[in-house]
Amino acid sequence: MNIKTSRFGDIEIDKGRVIQFTEGLIGFPDEREYIVMEHRSDSPFMWLQAVGNPDLAFVIMNPFQVFPEYLKDISQEEENALKPDNNETVMIFAIVTIPNGKPEESTLNLMGPVVIDPVTNKGKQIILANSGYSHRHPITFKANR
Repeated sequence: MNIKTSRFGDIEIDKGRVIQFTEGLIGFPDEREYIVMEHRSDSPFMWLQAVGNPDLAFVIMNPFQVFPEYLKDISQEEENALKPDNNETVMIFAIVTIPNGKPEESTLNLMGPVVIDPVTNKGKQIILANSGYSHRHPITFKANR
């Protein structure tokens, strides 16, 4: 399957990589098919690229790389929404906002994680409204020592 992207040009992908978001993402309810693409092999960032819109792609990352305690104190209801049927195979990502010309001020949306089940290729953005998490959590990487 060939998809057009404004950032990466035309790319050939296996149709089995397409993730279905039956409700779309917040602000983009009509875009329901995405793929996850690596940014670089040494980068913590990835791309969530819309299949049907070449211009729509989100920078995403594993929020636990920045905030290891993420989701530790959420309610049982919120945990159930993140892991339906106690599915431990889900992958959790946070959308990254990178202000133009100010990458040092980049933030993560911890309030609205993107959950992907790699077995079923289904995805959903969950709102953790009562968690106390921000949609603009500063990104700070801990130095490895």
